[in-house]
Amino acid sequence: MKESRPRVSVIVPNYMHAPYLEERLRSIAAQTFSDFEVLLLDDASTDHSVEILKDWEAKDTRFRFTPNAANSGSTFAQWNKGAGMAKGDYLWIAESDDVADPQLLEKLVALLDAHPRAVIAYGQSMLIDEQSQPLHSFDVHYQYIFGGDRWSKPYVNTGLNEIEHYMILHNVVPNASGALLRAERFHAIGGADPTAKLNGDWMFYIRMLEDGDIVYTPEILNYFRLHAVTQRQRANANGQVYRELLAIVDYIRGAHHPERWIVRKAYRNVAAWWTHSLYRQTWRGPGFRQNIQVNRQLFLRFFRLHPLVLLHIPYEGVVRLAVVVLETLGLKEPLRRVLHRFFPRHFMPRAT
Repeated sequence: MKESRPRVSVIVPNYMHAPYLEERLRSIAAQTFSDFEVLLLDDASTDHSVEILKDWEAKDTRFRFTPNAANSGSTFAQWNKGAGMAKGDYLWIAESDDVADPQLLEKLVALLDAHPRAVIAYGQSMLIDEQSQPLHSFDVHYQYIFGGDRWSKPYVNTGLNEIEHYMILHNVVPNASGALLRAERFHAIGGADPTAKLNGDWMFYIRMLEDGDIVYTPEILNYFRLHAVTQRQRANANGQVYRELLAIVDYIRGAHHPERWIVRKAYRNVAAWWTHSLYRQTWRGPGFRQNIQVNRQLFLRFFRLHPLVLLHIPYEGVVRLAVVVLETLGLKEPLRRVLHRFFPRHFMPRAT
């Protein structure tokens, strides 16, 4: 008798997320769309993740646990490992610290079924804290980055248009947990780049969209967890991440046909992010010399692309000093919330 194939393969790439695993896995098991398999991965965690994952494999036949004997050092290597084991037509990379609405799969499967050219379907995300309390919808970030009301309503777009008008400026899919992927396209591009540190998902979505459409629903289907120390904050300890960001803009400019004004805007964005990071980077320790070299190269590149970057450096220093004073006085977050209320395009309600 031929074994039936699930419609969806759920990939859970865990590393050291034991405090959040039970809530995450319950939210997967509770999906209203039930034709799925769950591939539980662990990248050699030293907390009690393995015990939790083994327990779920034992109590739910849809769950299969495959741990790593040694740490791979790459979330994206885990994505690829899971995809290589997957049997489903669609892939859901359910990050191990996030939470799903019970209808996430039902809604996103319906979108990919209804749009055969689509290779990515995604929904709106709600940011939550470490205690699973809601912070704000990711629409706040869309407003801050792009303006307009694009993400307040459903849309379907060609992949190339999405790349040239939106992806060049920012990753429009903020969290893998909120997206469903067409497995055939995932395998056609060879998966994600396991050498990427922070922005491998951004480049991965660009490559997916080079031959396929994207479809979106404004329904909040995903709960994207923020931590006190996030991967993004750790990556900002040095300048390496800005090489990745420049490589993304360089790639889109060279491989596609974005308008010149949007290319200039994209480079200005990366330059501004870099100058802001200079006052948060770690300027001591064993990586000091290498970081000096990386930032020197970035300075020269940004100076050629956007000479006014020189003015941003002292400006960001003044801003950083003001932030330190406000933090000392306990006024930083209250002031941020007030400024966001009146100037949502210029101030976020919370540092992320």
